[in-house]
Amino acid sequence: MEKNTPELFLDLCEGDMLSFMGQSWRIVRCRGMGRCAKVYHAVSSEGGAQVAIKAFRREEKYRLVFIKEIRNLDAVYMSRHIASVLGSFTHKGHPCLLFELLEHNLKELHLKNAAGTEPDEPSCLSLYLIQNLLDDIMKCLQHVHARGWVHADLKPANVMWCAQEGCWKVIDFGHSFQEGHQDFSQIQSFCYQSPEAKTWNAFILQHSSAPRGRKLHDKPRSCTSAVDTWSVGCIAAGAFTGMKLYEQGDVTPGGCQQCRKDCETLKCECEPLIEAVIKQRPIDSHIPKIKDVIADLRDLLIQMLQCNPEVRPTASACLQHPFFTHKLKPSYKDLLLMPTRVLRLVNVTDSPSEDGTPDEFTDILKDLREECEKYGAVRKVVMPTDKENKDKAFVEFEDALDCEAAQRALVGRQFDGKPLLATFYPINDYRSQILGTGGGS
Repeated sequence: MEKNTPELFLDLCEGDMLSFMGQSWRIVRCRGMGRCAKVYHAVSSEGGAQVAIKAFRREEKYRLVFIKEIRNLDAVYMSRHIASVLGSFTHKGHPCLLFELLEHNLKELHLKNAAGTEPDEPSCLSLYLIQNLLDDIMKCLQHVHARGWVHADLKPANVMWCAQEGCWKVIDFGHSFQEGHQDFSQIQSFCYQSPEAKTWNAFILQHSSAPRGRKLHDKPRSCTSAVDTWSVGCIAAGAFTGMKLYEQGDVTPGGCQQCRKDCETLKCECEPLIEAVIKQRPIDSHIPKIKDVIADLRDLLIQMLQCNPEVRPTASACLQHPFFTHKLKPSYKDLLLMPTRVLRLVNVTDSPSEDGTPDEFTDILKDLREECEKYGAVRKVVMPTDKENKDKAFVEFEDALDCEAAQRALVGRQFDGKPLLATFYPINDYRSQILGTGGGS
């Protein structure tokens, strides 16, 4: 039986060596395992480059899955919100894809966020994180859908954080299809399946053993890019509540009763559900105009989760929604949860531009650079002069992993007689911050 043949997966252990792309690579650990493949973290023995290896099963049908994923990725590449493919190779009969190494997926972020909460308390993300998450995924879908493709398997495990670029990226295009040319296979994962996907999947399951070439009757309409919008709505609602919006059997194939009857006087069943779960939380109390922010998020999710795919907004339309006009700021916890290659140090000193000499300012920058360069190459160290940031410094590293090492080592350390607070900092905000800085090195 297939389940008793684990050798069909590539089984690698920590320290194992592989050779490909003209280099030797050491396996660090297994990052995850799915039905089709295992994913490993590997590091180059020569230059120290770090990558993710997606090793597919050795059977012929999984070789075809490998080929399909390469084809799909080739059709949608050239977006910063899609994990970069670095190459492909075969190892012991296993086809392998090489990807950039990403920090963690959204599912893992929920677990990381839950570490500081009570056991029975839901692990809900901040509105700042949800806004950035939605913005990045929708920009990815805007790109994918503009090329006529559908991702068809969006879920927390397939949305990953890129610390190097400071943004979310989408992975796993193995179920993707060109709109209007849907494969005869099931799409989307449980709990993120749209009503029309459930209808399609039920039909595929019913006719999976039909002879090839046989004409199938009552075939449902092919799915469209609207299935992705539904999945993202479920992801965002789950991020807000800390729980899945729908369990496996909650969504009715073809839509709720009101929508299937096309009843104009009754709301889609998603509306009262979203109105009930998207409400003010204690963690949001510090946000200005919080009622407006919550109302806009609620409205956006109601639109995205309509049973009728034809009325769901496109990715481009979602990005124009008022929810994205709110200027939300990260909390201290957010800045610890989301690593980047920019380190923010607080309690560096009093404002050197006001109370110190130019030489003192230069000495502080030099000391900070020397300390941070113990952990990796530093691009720039800057110290703002505005009142809000007068006690802060921002250190931009070449590599996000070096920034993480510096953050772990420096937090709580004494600098100029004060305990340092060390967090990461959003790359886009840092780039804006540079424009108002007093100097750097």
